[in-house]
Amino acid sequence: MEMIEQLVARTDPAYQRWLGEATDDVVTAAGAVVYRRESLPERNTTYGVGEWLAGYLMIGQEGDRGFFLRCDGGGPVFWADLGGLGEADLEIAAPAFEAWRSSGFALPPDPVPDMPLTADVYVDRIPLDGVALLMRARKLLGADWPVGELRSMLAVQPFLAARSAHPYALRRELESVPELRHHLFYSSDAGLEAVWAKC
Repeated sequence: MEMIEQLVARTDPAYQRWLGEATDDVVTAAGAVVYRRESLPERNTTYGVGEWLAGYLMIGQEGDRGFFLRCDGGGPVFWADLGGLGEADLEIAAPAFEAWRSSGFALPPDPVPDMPLTADVYVDRIPLDGVALLMRARKLLGADWPVGELRSMLAVQPFLAARSAHPYALRRELESVPELRHHLFYSSDAGLEAVWAKC
């Protein structure tokens, strides 16, 4: 609790005033929850915010999205997928807490409207001798495929690589791994769709 209080003391003054007045979590019409002071420790601990987003406080949530303030006295309200990896995954939800509050805690639009928030991800079209490429996919997806089985996995493509993954977050990661852009797909009602929309 003490660490959370230290973070709160370094947030936007408008947020601190709101927190002093809030007697319960606020649930918006769109289904977001903005946490009162007593909810902050449990929510930030549950999602390990201090580990993957040091210097930030998770102040609310909507489904798989968290809302954050940087603890430097001001600045925007950010949002990120709760499976995000760090600051690079943050998007601006509002220019400041007071603006977000005035909007009724309006939600930002879905980050990639043409993709689901979660979907099963598949690997396909890797050449049969592409074990090194499959190893890179293994690392990117955080999979624990046995190394000894990689060749046999290449022979049965497409194969399920990750359940309930986040295609839009994965697409951002593919910015730095161009060799995998043509090999990752997510399931949709229309079949398998490329995660990298530009391919």
